[in-house]
Amino acid sequence: MPNRRKWLSRVGAAAVGALAAGGAAQEDLRAKARKNLKLAIFTGVYAKLPVEKAARQIKNDGFVGVVCEYQFADVRFDPTKPDWTAADRIRKTLESQGLEICGLYGYYNVIHPDPAQRAAGEARMMVLLENWKRLGSPVVATETGTFNPKSQWLESPENETEEGYQKCRAAFENLARIAEKTGAIVAVEAYWRNVIASAERAERLFLDVNSPALKLVMDPCNYFRKEDLPQMKPMLEDIFRRVGRHAVLAHAKDVKESPTGTDTPAAGKGVLDYPLYLRLLAQLNRELFLALEHLTADDVPRARDYVLSQFEKI
Repeated sequence: MPNRRKWLSRVGAAAVGALAAGGAAQEDLRAKARKNLKLAIFTGVYAKLPVEKAARQIKNDGFVGVVCEYQFADVRFDPTKPDWTAADRIRKTLESQGLEICGLYGYYNVIHPDPAQRAAGEARMMVLLENWKRLGSPVVATETGTFNPKSQWLESPENETEEGYQKCRAAFENLARIAEKTGAIVAVEAYWRNVIASAERAERLFLDVNSPALKLVMDPCNYFRKEDLPQMKPMLEDIFRRVGRHAVLAHAKDVKESPTGTDTPAAGKGVLDYPLYLRLLAQLNRELFLALEHLTADDVPRARDYVLSQFEKI
């Protein structure tokens, strides 16, 4: 009996030690998340406001960074007809409130089946890549494109072919080489209805292009098809294992089942495992902006508070 008591005592002490170590590790990861993950938002949420009022509101709403879409009630910057006075005003106004421009909105269909529309998107992207210093951030984000002529957010059978992939790869090879010369970064955002529709394809793209100027917008909600939602934990972990190291910007929204596949509403309105998502971001162990999107101005406080509350669950 004394030997049994000693054994139980040792087992109990070991269990307590393991729990304490686990709790300390969890707290350390939570601290890293609070330190390294900085809250940002897309400026389009505030597009109906004059730029000065928008900048103050973004600051008052608790954000320290913005993904800039350059459209406000009183001033706009159009890369196809660049007005640098407007660009300077927007950048300086945001920076005057202590807001860091953590990304530029460069989204276009890099493989649009209409050559004229594709060329227009390329021209717009070139202005951003070549002039990013005037615009406030080297990170220029875009989707990876679809061969669907009706919408850049709809699938096409050609997206899944090897020929389709190679056309997409060639487009990003070209953009990355240009970005290398200007010091910019092309940040790709995968989406299951686009050519780069999975973590596997995203991983392949980074291997094939192999450029320091090609990076990732981490948005795991975009990878989930309806049938993938029950496998959220292993799929999130696989996404980060394959491409997490390439992330230069992260998005905060949500994902849920819909009749057509999945929808991506504002954070807190879907089923994304936010504690796991934030843990995986924290494990990257470096500064990263986490930008809220897919929400309206009146929903900002709720979405912001929801995301902040998830840090406590890491």
